[in-house]
Amino acid sequence: MNSIKVKELMIPVEEYNRVTKETTLVESMQCLIQQGEDKNLPHPHRDLLVEDENGKVIGKVTMLDIFKHMEPSYFKMDDQRHPNALNMDFVQKVYRDFNLWSEPLSELCRKSAGATAGEIMHVPANTELLDENDSVDKALHAFMLGVHQPLLVQKDGLVTGVLRLGDVFEKVRSAILACEI
Repeated sequence: MNSIKVKELMIPVEEYNRVTKETTLVESMQCLIQQGEDKNLPHPHRDLLVEDENGKVIGKVTMLDIFKHMEPSYFKMDDQRHPNALNMDFVQKVYRDFNLWSEPLSELCRKSAGATAGEIMHVPANTELLDENDSVDKALHAFMLGVHQPLLVQKDGLVTGVLRLGDVFEKVRSAILACEI
């Protein structure tokens, strides 16, 4: 992995969806739809870069940011998190300490090619499963708290479906666009 550079995989800023810090959420949603149609992408961007008055990127708006804004109590949780929990220094320390991604991608792929789904799969705990009748709010809460994605949906103890964050976001985006300012 160490032979591939981020710049080889990144989407250049010029090709990414951008808005100003004054752009409303509805306008942002319209921008995402328009730019997705214009670029004819199979999976349009769901995030936006935010620019200042000089065109300099000063931030980003992600699906989770939108959901957080819709439910501001998540900001209170941010204030109560342990200061070392998943900050970049901690992430980099774990990366170094465990020598993660130190082999070339081709070697990692070769070693993994024969692994079975049973060896690789994540087995969800009961707390990670949704019931068909659970509310989208409950699903959003699970997504916001980092439950392993996508979420499996069940009825009477049997998995009946999969809920992806992007699909929930599309529903929320439609609801936002239906709102009047």
